[in-house]
Amino acid sequence: MLASGFGLVWRLTGLGLHPVVDRTVELSAQAGSPAALIALGINLFRFEVKGEKLGILAMSALKLLAMPAAAFVLAKLLDLPPLAAGVVVLFAAMPTGANAYIFAVQYQRLVNPVSGAVALGTLLAAVTLPVVVWVVAGVR
Repeated sequence: MLASGFGLVWRLTGLGLHPVVDRTVELSAQAGSPAALIALGINLFRFEVKGEKLGILAMSALKLLAMPAAAFVLAKLLDLPPLAAGVVVLFAAMPTGANAYIFAVQYQRLVNPVSGAVALGTLLAAVTLPVVVWVVAGVR
């Protein structure tokens, strides 16, 4: 939170960064996502599902089924145009991303179930996403 606040204040001052510092920050930012995916892959290599199956299934079901359904209902309640509603529902139907894993590791909470949910959700999304697109495209 502090870093975001300081960054906002710095941005509002209109002062720029030295080109070397700016390029270093840019390269570091670009390495963030690949590094997270590598860390996730390493964790999945030693991943154990003992006692975690129910949690993994629940997280995956909530993310791949309940969230798109809730987004669909909300889009209808807000009377969004069909294209906007489709985008909202499709984004809600995307599988759990690496950011969830990063937070689980950072706070040492539910690391195994979250990494399992990321892996299972990504695999199941190959089936659920086309279904969501078909449903959204069919509902006018």
